[in-house]
Amino acid sequence: MKNRSAIAAGIVGLVLVVLVVLLATSDTERTGSVNFEVVGDVAPQIEGPTLDGGQYSLRAERGDWVVVNFFASWCVGCRVEHPELVAFSERHQDDGVQIVAVMFGDTENDAREFFEELGGDWPALVEDTGSIAIDYGVTAVPETVLVSPSGRVVQKWIGARGVTADALDAMIAQLEGGG
Repeated sequence: MKNRSAIAAGIVGLVLVVLVVLLATSDTERTGSVNFEVVGDVAPQIEGPTLDGGQYSLRAERGDWVVVNFFASWCVGCRVEHPELVAFSERHQDDGVQIVAVMFGDTENDAREFFEELGGDWPALVEDTGSIAIDYGVTAVPETVLVSPSGRVVQKWIGARGVTADALDAMIAQLEGGG
């Protein structure tokens, strides 16, 4: 009986090691924007409590461009792209462009520390169930979508370097007919 338990524990340990190795060596450098499920559709509603104790509703942002960023504090790629989102936010403080973050598999405390460390003053939704991520077809973080003023998802970026302040500006300019 002891041998079976030891063998089972060994197998579980081996599986965990293999998963960690696969995740660690996966292509975190994948970049670019892709058409994926929700692109072209009306943006699924995002609403709920935020890290600062407030409430957020995507519907209230109708008429503005909205960048929706799915992130986690433990995500290396999220840490890489976050300064770009901060720069983008600073460029567009008063001109009808918003950012909202949605936690993905994270704790409130860790997400709060992430923002305290890296900056960013936009709403960050506390998302326990994963339903928002599912609605947007998110499979991993970081993933970012751009929602037009009319409420449609017009672009989706996947990956650690998939979104930059300049890429967001260029996409908005292109979609507004200026680029």
